[in-house]
Amino acid sequence: MKLLMTAVLAAIVTSCTPMQNAKTEASNTVNKTWELISLDGQQVNATLPVYISLDGTNKVSGKTGCNTLMGNYSITNGTQIRFSQLASSRMMCAPADMNIEKDVLEVLNTADNFTLSDGKLMLNVGRRAQLAVFAEMSTNPVLNKYWKLTVLDGKPVTMEAAQEREAHFILRSDGSISGFGGCNGFSGSYELKDSSKISFNENMAVTMRACTELKMDERAYLNVFHNADSYTLNGDTLHLKKGNSALAVFEAIYF
Repeated sequence: MKLLMTAVLAAIVTSCTPMQNAKTEASNTVNKTWELISLDGQQVNATLPVYISLDGTNKVSGKTGCNTLMGNYSITNGTQIRFSQLASSRMMCAPADMNIEKDVLEVLNTADNFTLSDGKLMLNVGRRAQLAVFAEMSTNPVLNKYWKLTVLDGKPVTMEAAQEREAHFILRSDGSISGFGGCNGFSGSYELKDSSKISFNENMAVTMRACTELKMDERAYLNVFHNADSYTLNGDTLHLKKGNSALAVFEAIYF
């Protein structure tokens, strides 16, 4: 009899565990903002952070690369998810960002389940590989902002007519940095430390365009990330520094 009761209790515990895990995953997913890291296994380098926010009233909102997103979602059986009544604004942006936006909307219309692992949210369809991977978006005011370069080596910086866009950078929640130096795009990684300390990886990837018509010293700008070891933040103004010396000043731009 004791053996029978033990077996019954074990069966109950075993059957409840997956349900409990599913409920935990659902609760760990809502009331959070998730930043897009990759699409179909490829890292995303959008001009601005791409993210979705899932609130506790089954509303989804966010940015899809260019436009603002809004709609509904539902979670059933713990890990099954559906997005519906999705709508977005109608701004036109750079072609690369518009392509990312198209892919994001397709993911949201296709996904039917999700998984959580190591603080990351994966949207899937059926048993296929992940459609998209998101990381929980940090609330650190330095991260996930478009930082426009305004001062370099103590001299004001203005955008030249020949530049396709202004010099800037973005620090993302997953520890990656992307930006534009005036002629070339660049990407890499960074690490935030205590007391406003920061370090950037030495081997940033930089495109190899030659822009002889530009007066801006792009190399001097990229060297800021090689030399910076700290930062100060005052509202929407960011200083990257080495010791007590300011190497460059940036302004947060909101779109």
